[in-house]
Amino acid sequence: MPPAQRAVCSPAQYATQTTNTCRVPTRSGLELGATLTRPTAPGRFPVLVWYDPYRSGADGTASPMALYFARRGYVFAYLNVRGTGNSQGVSRDEYMVEETQDGYDAVEWLASQPWSSGRVGQLGSSYSGFNTLQVAALAPPSLKAIAPAYFTDRRYTDDCHYKGGCLRGYYDMLTYGLSMVAMNALPPFKEAVGAQWSGLWRQRLEESEPYLLKWIEHQLEDEYWAVGSIAGHYDRIKAASLLIGGWHDGYPNPPLRVFRALQAPKKLLIGPWSHTYPDRSHCGPRLDICFELLRWWDHWLKDLDNGVEREPAVQLYEQEYEPPVQDRTLIAGRWRMAGDLPTAEGQVFHLGEGKMEAVPAKKTGSASVPYLPAASRNGGIWDAGVPFTLAGDQRADAALALNFLSAPLKKDLCILGNPTFSFWISADVPVIPVAVRLLEVAPDGTQVLVTKGILNTTRREGMDRAVPLEPGVPTRVEYHLEAVAWRFRKGHRIGLSVNGSDFPNVWPTPYPGTFTLHWGGPHESRFTLPVWDGGKKPAFAFLPSPEPARDTGTGTAPWQVVHEVLEDRYRLVLFGGDGEMGVSQREPARAWVRAKKKLSVQWPGEVYRSEATGSLTSDAQTLVMNLSLNVYLNDSLYFQKGWSASVPRLLL
Repeated sequence: MPPAQRAVCSPAQYATQTTNTCRVPTRSGLELGATLTRPTAPGRFPVLVWYDPYRSGADGTASPMALYFARRGYVFAYLNVRGTGNSQGVSRDEYMVEETQDGYDAVEWLASQPWSSGRVGQLGSSYSGFNTLQVAALAPPSLKAIAPAYFTDRRYTDDCHYKGGCLRGYYDMLTYGLSMVAMNALPPFKEAVGAQWSGLWRQRLEESEPYLLKWIEHQLEDEYWAVGSIAGHYDRIKAASLLIGGWHDGYPNPPLRVFRALQAPKKLLIGPWSHTYPDRSHCGPRLDICFELLRWWDHWLKDLDNGVEREPAVQLYEQEYEPPVQDRTLIAGRWRMAGDLPTAEGQVFHLGEGKMEAVPAKKTGSASVPYLPAASRNGGIWDAGVPFTLAGDQRADAALALNFLSAPLKKDLCILGNPTFSFWISADVPVIPVAVRLLEVAPDGTQVLVTKGILNTTRREGMDRAVPLEPGVPTRVEYHLEAVAWRFRKGHRIGLSVNGSDFPNVWPTPYPGTFTLHWGGPHESRFTLPVWDGGKKPAFAFLPSPEPARDTGTGTAPWQVVHEVLEDRYRLVLFGGDGEMGVSQREPARAWVRAKKKLSVQWPGEVYRSEATGSLTSDAQTLVMNLSLNVYLNDSLYFQKGWSASVPRLLL
């Protein structure tokens, strides 16, 4: 594509104005708070909506992104979810049906305003990326284009609560889940909502519910998780969709899955990014994402002929081997482009005595490894906005796993998609995970993590049921690893490392036991790589980001792993001691996580501070959660509340 065509875009020509007093009506009678940044000029402009519960824009401050688009002829609306920020109502859970309906109503109301052209785009990262898809699935007539980033389409399998039928480990209590207890207790801003602010706040304090309690109650993929999941309903999305993902983000699977399923105009952009927009990601190369979004909106909301539809629909970064330095900020690889995702069957490797080969093992055999919850500590921290870490050298983890190696590759091998496994396994306990790590092994023995996956084997017949293993009986289990684009080097080996651990990313299953993998004869175990041709060289170069990289935390010890040697317990400690997760190698049933979150807002003469404290503990039969909330006005206790729940473990 000629560079001049990519340069066709709306110029920065407008002065801007920002207000946080906008009130958006909904069918329920509730009003949502919105902060609008728009051009100070006559005329009608397209509207961009960012919809989340994180109080975005609630204080009336115009963000750099809002200013960027307003200067170029867009109205940028930060919309607060009901019960959060400056909105009325109560927040009792994430992605409520009413919340999505509110989003539909807001899109149509914004489109009808005298300063609106009637065309709306919706965007966002993480939560706001989730509900961008959810609102789009209701097909508001005025929603013409969307650009979700770091999102999911299937909440049980690909969100921060469960993974492969395993309960997530540190994340919900140490970061997002507990922080929402504190955040939802903060008041709206007086200047935004007027005299009703104290009544809204009091209702919020008394009636809001911690999301955490619901998550541990629903340990199977039931109807609860279907709310907010667009899986199976992709055909409802009519808006043109720019899907943005990151290989080091916590949500690498949904962008590929949604792209394959969408029938609307679509484009896929995946970089090596962590859970931060591509202009500020820990992991680079970083690019000017506002420019890419501007081109998308200009085409679909302003009818500019800028070549967006003639670009390759798939634009992604293919990673490759490099020393596994965990705080690196530039990921080795290359940009590749293609018209579509590959559809090939994949290349199958059969497992045998320490080997991965093209043909099934001639002899039957098996190998066993004990289940140790912290046996794999170098696989990186699952990223949805936590202190930075990438995976380290895998040799220490491989020492406590079953390992299989291919012969040295005779040529480079490129993969794109989800590697899959089909193993025959047995165990001496009714529940145990299978954790699989795909490696690239250099001639000097360095082992680099390519991608990984985990399955609670009691979910082998489906995520909606829990079926115990029959001790000692070989059973077939099949699942996938996280999606990846990778180029294996000629002369290197492909490796698999298999055990039951992914610390601190998953909660331990309750029983100490032994995991056995079988191969050969009737128990053929195999692994499949999603090979592709590597795509084509880019038709253009992305503009580099004008922003500095997000701080990695190097030198500040944002997290550490502590080994209590005598008890053989491992603890992940985050944020200078504000929270920790611990597991016992001897007693996997006894795990714990505890944390405190503090948030505040202030205006002249008044400071409002919320403190949420939480813990989750377990034994072999039960999960126990305790939560407390203290709210202070000028350091005096104003409100206090607590919650407790004890739920049976469903083979978890």
